[in-house]
This record gives sequence, C-alpha cells and structure tokens, in this order.
Amino acid sequence: MKLRRTLVARAVALCVSCSVASWGLAATQDVAISAPVVVGERLSDWLLRNAGPHADTTALHWSVAAERAPQTRLKQAILDGLASAKRLSLPEAERAELLAWVQAMPVTGRLNVSVADARWLQGNPAQDPVLQDGHRVSLYPRPRTVTVWSGSVQPCVAAQVPGAVIQDYLRVCLGAEGASARDWTWVAQSDGSTRRFGVAPWNRSLQDEPGPGAVLWAPRRSANISNSVSDNLARFLATQAPVSGMQAVLPVRVQALSAGYQPNAKAPEPTASDWGEIGLLQTPTARMAAAGDARFTLSRVAPYTRGTVMLQPLDWLEGGFRYTDVANRLYGATIAGDQSYKDKSIDIKLRLREENSLWPQVALGLRDLGGTGLFSSEYVVASKRWGNWDASLGIGWGYMGSRGTVKNPFSVFGSELDSRPAPVVGQGGTPSTQSWFHGPSALFGGIQWQSPTSPWTLKLELEGNDYQHEPQANQQITRSPINVGAVYRYSPHIDFSMAYERGNQFMFGLTLHGGVDNLYSPKLLDPVTPKVTGADPSRLPPAGLGNTAGNIEVYTGWQVRSLSRQGNALVVQAETDTALHLQARVERAVAVLHQDAAASAKKFVFELNERGLPMSRIEVDRAEWVGQQIRAEAPALTLPAYQSRAGQPFPTNSQAAETSSAEQWQGERSGFTAEFGPSYRQSLGGPDGFLLFQLGAQAKLEQRFSDNTWISSALDFRLLDNYDRFKFDGESNLQRVRTYSREYVTTSRLTLPLLQLTHVQALGGNQYISAYGGMLESMFGGVGAEWLYRPWQSHLAFGVDINHVRQRDFGQNLSFRDYSVNTGHATLYWDTGWNDIQVELSAGRYLAGDSGATLDVKRVFQNGTTIGGWATKTNVTAEQFGEGSFDKGIYVKIPFDVMLPKSSP
Repeated sequence: MKLRRTLVARAVALCVSCSVASWGLAATQDVAISAPVVVGERLSDWLLRNAGPHADTTALHWSVAAERAPQTRLKQAILDGLASAKRLSLPEAERAELLAWVQAMPVTGRLNVSVADARWLQGNPAQDPVLQDGHRVSLYPRPRTVTVWSGSVQPCVAAQVPGAVIQDYLRVCLGAEGASARDWTWVAQSDGSTRRFGVAPWNRSLQDEPGPGAVLWAPRRSANISNSVSDNLARFLATQAPVSGMQAVLPVRVQALSAGYQPNAKAPEPTASDWGEIGLLQTPTARMAAAGDARFTLSRVAPYTRGTVMLQPLDWLEGGFRYTDVANRLYGATIAGDQSYKDKSIDIKLRLREENSLWPQVALGLRDLGGTGLFSSEYVVASKRWGNWDASLGIGWGYMGSRGTVKNPFSVFGSELDSRPAPVVGQGGTPSTQSWFHGPSALFGGIQWQSPTSPWTLKLELEGNDYQHEPQANQQITRSPINVGAVYRYSPHIDFSMAYERGNQFMFGLTLHGGVDNLYSPKLLDPVTPKVTGADPSRLPPAGLGNTAGNIEVYTGWQVRSLSRQGNALVVQAETDTALHLQARVERAVAVLHQDAAASAKKFVFELNERGLPMSRIEVDRAEWVGQQIRAEAPALTLPAYQSRAGQPFPTNSQAAETSSAEQWQGERSGFTAEFGPSYRQSLGGPDGFLLFQLGAQAKLEQRFSDNTWISSALDFRLLDNYDRFKFDGESNLQRVRTYSREYVTTSRLTLPLLQLTHVQALGGNQYISAYGGMLESMFGGVGAEWLYRPWQSHLAFGVDINHVRQRDFGQNLSFRDYSVNTGHATLYWDTGWNDIQVELSAGRYLAGDSGATLDVKRVFQNGTTIGGWATKTNVTAEQFGEGSFDKGIYVKIPFDVMLPKSSP
C-alpha cells in the first residue's frame, strides 16, 4: 500500500507538467478520417479503402441518421431528469452547469459495431453493416486518455494506463476524499458499451479496465442523482466523439496516471446456510440471491439431516420448503416401522430495505411457518458489507431465540408476548400465528470473509439457540454458541460447506444452485436455418409449394394447412402449438419462404391457428426483413406487423387476387398421430418411504376429425415401482378422491389414463367454448364444458367450467366406482404486467363436494420456466380435511425446450 500511495502521489505531481500537452492531444484528436460512404458498401470495405487493413479502429464511429431521433429523446430524458428531480441535492449553480454540459453535447446518431476490425467483419457478414444514404463513418486517432466527470467539478482527462482500474482514475482525478464520496461509477467505453460498477466499500465489485477514450461518470453520493438518469447519461456519453468533443463546453485538465491495482473486493456471492436460505451457518442474513435463483441444500449436523429447496421468484422474496430427518427419533412404529422421523416445513424471507452507503440491508423472515412448527422461528436481520467482509446482526424468536439473551422487544405491547404458546399442531399445515414474535428472544449474527482470489468463503457466527429446548425432548449437549465454517465454491453451481458447530459437532453440506431463468440448451439438433442473402431468389415452379410447406414444418414444428399466392403476398395458414419463442419460429419460416418463393412475392403472411381457433396474423415485408438480416444494426423481428382480433376470422388481404390452383397448396385437415415415451410419477416425504415412484412406458394417441374436434388417449405400461410400500393413507373425514394413489398404481400394469373426446369453438366477441367427455384423467371420468371470455390484448380473462364426473375403477379401464360428483369453478386469470407475475383465482365446488377457492400466484420467466405457489381453502375444517389442514403447494415448471438440444413444444 505504501508503494501504491507513492505511485499515485507521483502521478498527481505529474499533472502540472501535463496541462500543455493536453491541449495538443485534444487538437490532434479533432483530425479524423471521414470519407464519404458508398451506398451499399460494407463497413469493412470502407475501412480497407480509407484506412488500410492494419488501422487502429478503437475510436471508430458509425453514425446513422435514423438514430438521431431516439438519441434526441434520450438526451431530453436526461435533461428532464436532472431538471425535475426533487431530491437532487446540487447547488443551483452546479445544476445549471450540469444541464449546460449535457445540453451542449451533440446528438451523433452513433451505433455500436460489435467488432471494428475489417478482416473480422468480412468473415462475419451478418455483423458487417451495409452503409446506406444518411450514414457517416469517422475514424479518430487512437485515444490515449480516460475522462472522469463527476458532475460537480470540471471534467478531468487522465492519461490511459494499461492495468489501471476505475478506482485509480477516481483517486487521481478526485483525490482520496472525493473518490470515497462515490457509490457508483458508470463507464462508457470507446466502443459504445456501458456498464455500472460499485466503487464504495459496501458495494465494490471487480471492475473492467477503462479502455482508451473511456468516459467515467461518477456523481457524488450526496447529489442524489437517480440511477436511471445516470444509466441514460452513460448511454448518451457512449455516443460522443473522443475527448475533444467535451473541450468546447468546459476547460479540461489532463493528468498522468501510474499503473494501479486490482480492487481487493468482488461482488458478493451469496451462499446458503445449513438451513438452505442465504445465510451464515445456523443463522440467516439479510442477503438475497438474484431473481430466478433455485437451489437445493443438503446438510448434516447430528442428529439432523436437512434437505431444502429454496426459490427466489423476486429480488426481494425468498421462499422454499424443507424436509428434516431426525435420526434419533422414529416416525412411529405403528405407521412406518423403524423409519426415522421426517418433518416438513416452509420458510419465507422478505427484504425490507436495500443496503446503501449508510444503512444496512434489512430482512424479515419466518422459518417453519406451518406444519408441526417443531423448528418455528421468526427473525429480523441486518447485513452490512465492507469490502470482502460482510457482517450480520439479528434478533430471533422461537427456535432461533431459545437462548433468551435479550428481552423480547415486543413485550412493550403486552406482557403476554413474553411467553411463547405451544404450536397448535392439530392436523398440521396451518401457520401458528398465535406464537409469532412471542417468547424469549436472542441476538444472533456473525461475519463472513470472501477471498478475492480463491473460491473460499469463511464464516464465523454467534447463534441464539441453546439446544436445551429442542422439539421432541431432543436436547443436545453444547459447549459453545460460536460456530465457525467455510464454503468452497467448486463450480459456479456447486458449493461444498463444512463447519464446527456447538463446540462439539461437525457439519457437512452440499448446495446445488443456479438461475432457472437462464436455463437454455443450444439447439444443436435443429436443422440449420437457410442462409439469407440479398440476392433475388429464382422463381420456383408452383409445384414447389408442397416442398416449401414440408420445410416450414421441419423448421418450426407447425402443421401447415395451406400455402397460397394472393396478389404480391404468399399466405401461410398453419396450426401451431403452445411452444415458446414464437418469434424464433416465425424467423425460421420466413427464411424458408425467402429461399423458396418467387421474387414477385413481396410480403409473407402467417395466419396461425391453435386447435382451429385463429390466434394471430403476422405480416412480414420481405425486402425489409432481408435488409434486417444483412445489416448489422438491424433489430430482430420483435412484434407482428399486424395481428387479428382473437377469435375473429382473418381479414382478407387488400391486395388479394384470384388464386389459381397452380398457386396454392392444400394440406390435410385432420389425421392420426402417435407419440411414444416414458412416464413417471412420484410421492415425496411419506411415512412409508421418502420417495415412492412409478416408471413406465406410455403411448399418446390422437385422432383429429377436424381442426376443432379430436379424440385423445394414452396407454401406460408400468415397468418399475415401489408403491407396494405405500400403506399409510392418512386420516380424513372427507370423501377420498386423491388418496387412492397406491391402488391406481398397483392394480394393473396396463392402464388407460386418458380417453377423451374434445370440441372447441370460437363464438366471436372474444368468447370461446369447449366441451369434452370420456376418461378425463387417471382417477375420474365424465363430461364437462367450459366457457372463456378473453378480451383482445387484455391483462384479464374469465372462465367458467362445469363437470359431472365419476370415480374410475382402480384398474384404469372403462369401469367406474360408485362415487360421483358435480364440480365446477369460475376462474379469473390476471397477467399483472409486473415482474412477469400471473395470478389465477378460482372459486367453486371440488371433487370431495366441498366448496371454496384456490389462489395460484406464479412468476413466468422469459424462457418459460415458472416458480409459483398455490393454496386452496374450502368450507371444511382442518379436522375434517385431515393431515395438512388444507391443500397448498410450491412448484417449479421447467419446459423441456430449455433442457433439450432440439426445439420442443
């Protein structure tokens, strides 16, 4: 550190001698190669023609006139944000200076080039821009500076030094005191890319090296400039010419900079506690994983083995469920023989506030909030980071507060809060709200240190449990309330943990974690999409339409019903499925049509149906699409050019003409399909065995009588199972409608779980109906109907279904048992438009004859993966319902498409 201070001091001393050179440097950068463009010429050709194959393209600027309008709006948004921000804590003179600085920056229309090397661009023509009228290319000499702008002082232009990081430039330009007054710095690199980095001890992250010509926007913490305004400003700075572009606004000073250091901190990597939540060892912290994170933690510290699944549907919400195996207690000899005791629990943690330079991050959590409540706890915890150190301090109640080191702070509201009522277990599954935040409480907390250069994280904690009030009278000997441990991140998705706890026990753990929102498998087995060129295709004979339809089906999975020529448009009518990524499929279909269609086809129209119901109409201008594919700046096809109203006949093309039989192809309207694959079902956590499973082979058959009417069936052959161990059916006074799992699995090896006739129809006015009958599923058969009202492009839909069903024979044949019931629900569907959250609320009568409602809340990520939870409450008591008190669940749905090397619906 002493050597580093010397280098920085020497760099600052050099500033005095740098000022004269700075003006010369700025002047030379005004000289740039800016030769006219040739319309239709590639950028690589322009570079080779004007600068040669070895030109330094660090400061290449490609400007497009069409981009000036959106950049003008971006600039205005910055000015509005700076002018109208109520919390902006800048002296009026500084605010005016800042506004004038932004106002003076020109709108350049600059667009990014992925790699500005002529030879690379020639080898990657899809990334090589085609220059058009209104484009301008400028090649500035290689910049040799980095500019720091803080909004409150004159811009500082420092010499760019390889190896120097953001912290170096801030210290030299702003001084140690000025640098410490910043929380975030935005970097606008010379290639047009931007990123934000934490630069304070509480949020410091590994930093990219600012390249030649980079601009650092580092507003003071006290200025209260919002991150959204700074994000926009960084994007706009990335469109500017090198440093000389700022010289006309304010005087600039140039400082020399000696090579610096790599920051000794990196962004925190949250790790799981023994209990599976983000935390230390036995205690949680206020930290959260990123939204979409899912993890499985298995930990062992005698006498408990815990298996926990935790999910992070939102940045501020963590929840999950746990099975705890108590090795020295039995489930019950009359129920499960010598199987050790298993306890189920649900956890939740809410972030109350985010960390900033002054305040810690704060979270509120509940462990084992339902069920038997053996390990129930409530807690509030705060976490504060300083570089590689992260400290947490919290207060816990219940299991986490049994040491009773502090008086319950809530006892000021009544002495009854000093004692904790025993959980009312009953049938389990009901939150014990009467005991929340009651009884003795204890402080807990600790620190962890994360190595900046290795995958180790070290942990030290004080826990609030004394282990002398364990459930099931399972008191444990303890020698110390201090636990110490470590986590080794073996790979980005695998953590190993170990610890010495209670002063006499070793803990070992394994955590598997990752973002389900990022799951994706490269589609290596998909056919390669036809290459797109700008050349006009040759005219194909009309007989080629059938071959084109077959190619579309191969590339998209659609069933093409017809291809026809209508005026200058080629119209495709196709039956789609519920697969994800419609945009990608449309792109593939357009590529096929462009390869096969005659040059006179100027437009491609897709009329997409699902089960005979019109879903969308997409029009693609052929020339524009081709231009997008061969121009580097082009965005991908995003929104359909036109969509019909759902449930309405597709409109007739205004340019349609009589279609001769030679210009159309008609596919089959119905047919027989068969699919073969494995079948699997499981039951987790029962007293007869933790995992009961059935594995079989299944054939799915379907006969389409028309697009709207079909009969579907499934035949299943059971190959392997252990359901013969399933003996405990649970206790309930309700009709048994779902608890005959053993009987339905083991009675027959060959079963018919599905045989159903279905008809759907669009009524118009955004209304749909369906009617169905047969063996509807493995346990019930009957008849039913549904009506759905779905306004076009609305966030809401409403449906009603009614059914008369009878319980099927255990052999899943064509026979029935005696029990029958009328059931049905009214359901409201709501796409909230907030964080991809969808809600379903159903009310009606259930299979057991009880009436009530079900609430299902889920987050659906862009890749189709879903994290959700549901609960059903009806007019029966917990005693009538039996074990669990009421139906509830947490689920994760993962589409096969994100796991397979081939696109799948």
